[in-house]
Amino acid sequence: MSGFTSRAVGYSSAATVLMVLAFVLSSELFLIGGLLCMALMVLSFSFIPGRPKVERELEREQCFEDETIEVLLKLDGRKQAGNLEVFDRLSPGALLKNSSNCAMLPPGKRSIRYVIEAPLRGYHPVGPTSVRRWDPLWLWFSQGEIDNKSLLTVFPSMITEKARVMKIAKIKQRPGDMKLRRVGLGKEFHSIRDYNTTDPFNTINWKASARNRKLLVNQFEAESVTDVMFLLDSRMVTRVGTMIDNPLEQSIRFTASLAAGLLQSSNRVGLIIYGSTVSVFRPVGGTSNLTGILHDLTNVTPSGYNTMGATVEYSLPYLDPNVPVVLLSPLSEDPTVKEAIKNLIGRGHPLTVVSPAGVEYERMVYEGKITPKYLLKRMARKNLIDDIRSMGAKVIDWTPDHDLAWAIMEVWK
Repeated sequence: MSGFTSRAVGYSSAATVLMVLAFVLSSELFLIGGLLCMALMVLSFSFIPGRPKVERELEREQCFEDETIEVLLKLDGRKQAGNLEVFDRLSPGALLKNSSNCAMLPPGKRSIRYVIEAPLRGYHPVGPTSVRRWDPLWLWFSQGEIDNKSLLTVFPSMITEKARVMKIAKIKQRPGDMKLRRVGLGKEFHSIRDYNTTDPFNTINWKASARNRKLLVNQFEAESVTDVMFLLDSRMVTRVGTMIDNPLEQSIRFTASLAAGLLQSSNRVGLIIYGSTVSVFRPVGGTSNLTGILHDLTNVTPSGYNTMGATVEYSLPYLDPNVPVVLLSPLSEDPTVKEAIKNLIGRGHPLTVVSPAGVEYERMVYEGKITPKYLLKRMARKNLIDDIRSMGAKVIDWTPDHDLAWAIMEVWK
């Protein structure tokens, strides 16, 4: 896109007036002035800089919520007269933390540095870069976008230092062991190493020791402790509150934190997400699979009105016997909650319900006003939680007054 400024309009108007006066008054002076104005406009237009090459470098392409990322924008063009106005577009979910993503630079090899912060999980595009090229007299400009989009992946925030010490109280009941590709106390052979004085004698590999003329011992693969399935409610009702602080975002952060701790303790973690559809991710083990789980959680958006009852019926074939289930839901606007929970417990699944209080987040939106509608919803929620506890499930009533660390510690009390 090309255009001109009001200054260019002034130059052209002056040139036109001078040329008219020159012909009317037969004045060479006015003629020279008019021609000079026109020559300046044409000459300045010819000095508009060429389109530069723009490259962007992100400090890293993956981060967690509330972390900062430095962005380096490199411009490479021919050094000449004129000016470049550069604007690097940002996603609405990314905030400018330091410096500026807009600059006015002379042509040539230049660079721009700025820092962004992503307070909310998701996939945030950085770019494209809009470049406006100006002539030396600021009369004309040519504007265009350079398709150099970068994608910043923002994972939900986690509390890994507290989750690492968590242990599952109930070991896996299904037949067979899940082998991990690391050293442990399993039965499958892993590797051979030198003997230490603390090694039991039944681990010594006598044939390898004889060949190498020193004591060597066998190492075996570790085996998992249990499977844990997370059942995440992502219905439209879970978005009540602010964009950053609502039942869904709190549930996702909780799931990411607890899943990281379980995987580090050699457990396997599965995930069921229900909203507009039901997505089932079978249990996987090993810390290398944490990134995949984080991507699944990052993709979650509040939508749909699927009930918990229909979700449990659909998911039962994917649940191994006696697998512990962690349900994350505000337990609101769903008449099938009690029946679904009764179904899970009746099939032998130890159930923990972590319930962000959606009614309290809704009250925060209305500046803490206590209305009869709020009192009725709070009473109905309390009765529902009491009924679920009477079925044998552990329920954590998570209000906005408590943080993520509190909720994780409550699970393991």
